[in-house]
Amino acid sequence: MSEEVLESKLQKIREIGENHAKAKSELARLEHGRKILLAVLMKKFMINSNTGKLDSAVAQDREARASDEYKQHIDKLAKAVKEEAKWNWEKKLVEMNFEKWKTETISQMKEYKNYGNKI
Repeated sequence: MSEEVLESKLQKIREIGENHAKAKSELARLEHGRKILLAVLMKKFMINSNTGKLDSAVAQDREARASDEYKQHIDKLAKAVKEEAKWNWEKKLVEMNFEKWKTETISQMKEYKNYGNKI
């Protein structure tokens, strides 16, 4: 394999790694953001709009999780999980292809040596 071909394969690995890192970063941000959003929404629902009294933590949690804002955040989180999984798989495919190429190259060199050739 020429140096140019090898470098192009390595560049592809770098690009996939960068995309995977971005997807993983977004996933982490949304996972932690979910907890923050839930706390903010629970605070918002602390006072019951019907009675004007303090609601229990369970009622606050229920209302927060039922809100449209929380549902939208969960949808974004699901998309981020999908994106991270996609790039993780792409990275594994490239790594497997690289390992296959490496094994084939080593086998070719052994065969070349077995016929009395020198490298």
